Amino acid sequence: MMEEKSHLIDKELEAVLEKDGIKNLNDAAWYHMSTGGKRIRPLLAILTCESLSGSSEKIIPFAAACEILHNWLLIHDDVEDGDRVRRNQPTVWVKYGVPHAVNVGDYLAQKVYELIMRSKGRGVDDETIVKMFNAMITTSLKTAEGQAMDMNLRNDDEPTEEYYLSMVAHKTAYYLTVPMIGAAIVSNREDLIEGIIDFGMNLGPAFQITDDVLDLTEGKGRQEIGRDIKEGKRSMLAVHCLSRCSQKEKDMLIDILNKTPEQTTDADVSAAKELFEKYGSVDYATGVAEKYAKKAKGIAEEMPGNLKDVLNFFADYIVKRRK
Repeated sequence: MMEEKSHLIDKELEAVLEKDGIKNLNDAAWYHMSTGGKRIRPLLAILTCESLSGSSEKIIPFAAACEILHNWLLIHDDVEDGDRVRRNQPTVWVKYGVPHAVNVGDYLAQKVYELIMRSKGRGVDDETIVKMFNAMITTSLKTAEGQAMDMNLRNDDEPTEEYYLSMVAHKTAYYLTVPMIGAAIVSNREDLIEGIIDFGMNLGPAFQITDDVLDLTEGKGRQEIGRDIKEGKRSMLAVHCLSRCSQKEKDMLIDILNKTPEQTTDADVSAAKELFEKYGSVDYATGVAEKYAKKAKGIAEEMPGNLKDVLNFFADYIVKRRK
């Protein structure tokens, strides 16, 4: 069943993304799109729509748009973070160069809206399409704001958990939630959107904090563990540790985080990890992620039966994944 839905998404993507188009554009876009993404967001849109007795046919273009949104953001994120590997392959900017990577991301950004426009051919009226546009615009803007907050945070030697959580709400929560919002709009269940947003605002932190922990334990799909340390990210682990350790340890950790990725040695990563372990930062972060996931699941319990099951499944997946 899931493979069948993934096939429908792939078919929709192929309708707007030529495979034999302009060199360093279409090939680069498909290079990234074909590196093993799990299509979680579009599947969530379809499952949510079906749980609300909506039309799967009508939600497919929006679901595919969510997948494009995700990949556009990842391509730009890799440039901004200097990540050289994603899904065990060279990132787009490494393979094709930074200028082409920026352009590919810009190209995909417009494909998001082209896909939503395709909803008209599936029997979706203009008013509903405008609502889907607005949902995607809000998500894009909030995510960009969150990314700016994330990059600003990397220069903050006094990071707070409050600021971190605000950053996460912007950077992660909105674009985790938009597939469900689009499904509610298509299914004429806009009365559920407020609750869905509340669910997402709690699941977003659970997702990002789990990512922080995975970076230190599993490598979250990359070839190296501790990439966040090399990038100087003030993750939940770093924020917690900095609020607990001695001034000498704090100075050492800040010095490590303020190095460039190229300057950061394996010994630096190990030293940071030892501090995180000493002050229980991994356990603390895991606990916070579980707290937010539990709250999200509590909100899910108030949703209609079939939607409740979808949201609970998604919440469990978020905190139990290993990459």
